[in-house]
Amino acid sequence: MKLYFLTVLFTCLLGVNSTIGQDLDFTIKGKTSRANDGSFVKLYYKNDTTKVVDSVRVSTGRFQFKGKLVAPTLGKLSFQGEDFGDGIDLFLSSGSVSVVTKDSLKYAKISGTALAESHERYAAKVRSKDAAYIDALTTFRAMPEGQEKKEYSGKLMDQIDILIRSKREAAHQFVEEEPDSYVALYHLEKTAFPGIANYETTYPFYDKLSQRIKSTVLGQELASRLLAAKGNLTGKAYIDFVSLTPDGHELRLSDVLQESKYILVDFWASWCGPCRKENPYVVKTYEAFKSSGFTVLSVSLDDNKGRWEEAIQQDNMPWHHVSNLKGWKEPAAQLYDIKAIPQNFLIDSSGKVVATNLRGETLFNKVQQLLR
Repeated sequence: MKLYFLTVLFTCLLGVNSTIGQDLDFTIKGKTSRANDGSFVKLYYKNDTTKVVDSVRVSTGRFQFKGKLVAPTLGKLSFQGEDFGDGIDLFLSSGSVSVVTKDSLKYAKISGTALAESHERYAAKVRSKDAAYIDALTTFRAMPEGQEKKEYSGKLMDQIDILIRSKREAAHQFVEEEPDSYVALYHLEKTAFPGIANYETTYPFYDKLSQRIKSTVLGQELASRLLAAKGNLTGKAYIDFVSLTPDGHELRLSDVLQESKYILVDFWASWCGPCRKENPYVVKTYEAFKSSGFTVLSVSLDDNKGRWEEAIQQDNMPWHHVSNLKGWKEPAAQLYDIKAIPQNFLIDSSGKVVATNLRGETLFNKVQQLLR
């Protein structure tokens, strides 16, 4: 799933609103070493829902592509494959883009349209990290099956997490630098795919975009997705429930709430990999703010008591835990309409849900902000 998202991760500014939904004619004019004569350059991009692959032969050190788009989008030029080899990404929109390189496409100078040049400023923040990941993935794929490859896969997954975070941070930074650039919106949207969109993480940066950019089709789609991710309970009263602690005693949410300024109701399970990766962030937040009135009530969707208790110990989660050990039929999960985990709800002392689905450092930052 992560590899899929990473793969996917991979007009003039004044005309964005008027041209979205119409055909955008683009041209790529390339200049390279004549040593590449006879070689094929491939162009990969997505046009609406259609994946397009085009190719041209280099002749007298030149190559050229022409095409039509329904909206500005990211493309990739490559002498080899889409994911590997000598290539470079570039932003396609209405107009002509110049690609000049002495030899390797990887180091090409790209100029021309405002969006292509805007993307080059963004790409300067992330290309080295992309290259490091591709190198690691190439190494992994070349390794023979066995224990060494299995151990390396764990390191690779850690690197994927780092890359995802770095892309998110780069997109956020670029929004602040160029809020009137469609490129900023494009890359911000790539950090908030359906199913993984996080309102608290993304909306503050979406809100910094210019109104012109927000009003594009992509801007409106992202706004709708973020509002859906915000959740129906945000701003409303919490739903009380009672469940069982690991030692078999009943524990009611309202009882824990009476003792706290803020409580995070966190739905998870021992078998949920993404949940286990989120747990260190919850631990960090709990340890930082437990003396200031913050606590956690974790609701497990486990059905095996031993694995549930083992995971609590392994992840060092020293707060309140409950579960009826009924898996997805956990009554509390049904009350909160839980369809996927991890999922959480931050509730204040008045019983109002103030935020949902706080991930990573966003949880720490939100609690810190509220407790100031």
